[in-house]
Amino acid sequence: MSIDGFLYNGAPVDAYEWDADPPDPDLEGAFTPLHPSTIGPRWRIEGLIEVEGRDLHYVYAHRPDALATIFYSHGNYRNLGHYWERVELMWSLGYNVLIYDYPGYGLSTGEPDEASVYANAAAALAELTTLPGYDPDALIFFGFSLGAAPTFELAARGVRGDGPRPRAVISEAAFCSVEALVQDGTFLGLSAAFLSEHRFDNCAKIAALEGTPTMILHGEDETFIVPRHAEMLAERASGPLTLHMIPGATHSDLPAVAGVDYREWIAAFIAASLE
Repeated sequence: MSIDGFLYNGAPVDAYEWDADPPDPDLEGAFTPLHPSTIGPRWRIEGLIEVEGRDLHYVYAHRPDALATIFYSHGNYRNLGHYWERVELMWSLGYNVLIYDYPGYGLSTGEPDEASVYANAAAALAELTTLPGYDPDALIFFGFSLGAAPTFELAARGVRGDGPRPRAVISEAAFCSVEALVQDGTFLGLSAAFLSEHRFDNCAKIAALEGTPTMILHGEDETFIVPRHAEMLAERASGPLTLHMIPGATHSDLPAVAGVDYREWIAAFIAASLE
């Protein structure tokens, strides 16, 4: 018995067709965006990097007037194409955005586990530092759901001097740890070691982000990662904290439920972090 399958739901693709006509809405299993990308090919850079003998795929949406650069780690579902509308939203707010896939997701090869997820994230971040428009003084980490794990891991490394240090960190629908997820599901006091080889201890990592502004976004009606995870993360934050608990929002619909507030929160938080 294991919850590791709960953590990963990736889907490979042969290619992302950002500029193709919209696919048939009745076509099941179409993992390409549901509309032509609002970010034209002039403003996209795609690449493959070799990481520990496997391929890592990333897409970088950049713009000449960028206010900051967001390093975005997506959730556990399908691949980065599923999250492309989120990239478009952040790009439309004036930011460069790099998004990448975990092993076994999209065009990235290999098998996902905690170590390989962190390795892909670290390699993608290292690549970002070589791309046009990157400014180390305007770097923001943003992690959604599973993506909060590499986000907090790399941010903690940055604080230790083991990589780029972000000016700020944003998490959305993040969990405290695999241990806490196990407790949510069993109510038996079992150790996570009985059900998972993973730790993904975001609560420990957020505690290490001394002086780093952090914003936590979470839906009050979450049933997938229940709101207590946001509360536990907030309790352990060691830097300036902004917490938004959104009434009516569940796991994946927070941007839609919060509406214009979602955009304003992101813009205001990043602007304040860069002052």
